[in-house]
Amino acid sequence: MCYYNAERFATFMSLQFGIDVDEEQVGEESVLLYKEELDENLLTEELLSISPEMVLVHSCVYNKDEHEWLVCVASNVDTNQPLFLICLKNGKKIHEKVLLRDKENEK
Repeated sequence: MCYYNAERFATFMSLQFGIDVDEEQVGEESVLLYKEELDENLLTEELLSISPEMVLVHSCVYNKDEHEWLVCVASNVDTNQPLFLICLKNGKKIHEKVLLRDKENEK
């Protein structure tokens, strides 16, 4: 099962941005969304193309030094396969990563 939680968020923030996160101050939420509900302003064509009709989005939010950090990991509802991660700082996307790899890319 793919579950993005405060611990994984803290690790990501430390490795990616060098920010120490107090896990107890992280807000977490998971929501089921239809593909058409995904924000096309935040997602590239590549991310939309790998998204099935329904995705489970795990999100973590953290406020530090007047900045709001939000990391969302989308996964396939049927398989729990992680699809992609996006990171927003103060509502602006600053990082994205495709997590889904097809069989040919794994070879």
